[in-house]
Amino acid sequence: MPEPERVDGGNGARPGIVARLDKLITAAADLFSTRSQIFGEELSRKTGHLARGIAAATIAATLAFLAFLLLAGLVAAFFARILGSAWLGVLVALVLYAGGAVLAAFLAIRAFSRVRPLDFPITSREIGRDWETVRRAAGIEPEPGASPRLPESSAPPPAEGFEERLREGWE
Repeated sequence: MPEPERVDGGNGARPGIVARLDKLITAAADLFSTRSQIFGEELSRKTGHLARGIAAATIAATLAFLAFLLLAGLVAAFFARILGSAWLGVLVALVLYAGGAVLAAFLAIRAFSRVRPLDFPITSREIGRDWETVRRAAGIEPEPGASPRLPESSAPPPAEGFEERLREGWE
């Protein structure tokens, strides 16, 4: 029959609690050590796969670049054959590639000009509306003109509560 735990008369703590805490800490340390070893093994395997993947991707990119160079030579040879002059064929291929590069650069500049990395008007407006809702719920009236609201567009009238606005966004 197990012996009942004794209570220390001075502070009311059981003498076995320190032993239990020590066992708990030892078990947690052993568990952490085991898990870290398992994690290290898995990480080393993943690192090997990653290294092989990077090496294969590098080889693939190099071969693709060489294939594009050969394609450029083929196009130049095609135009040289049609026009009867090697210099003229290379010049036409060069003008063709330069024109394609200029067109691609123009399209890229046009697309990048539409990117405004710090401009999120709808998100800002909705955060402002949420902040006002939270302030009203907390009993704090928003100061007039303190909310950074953007001008309303031709959107339907906003729902009153937070949940209604959330549902409105999902419709």
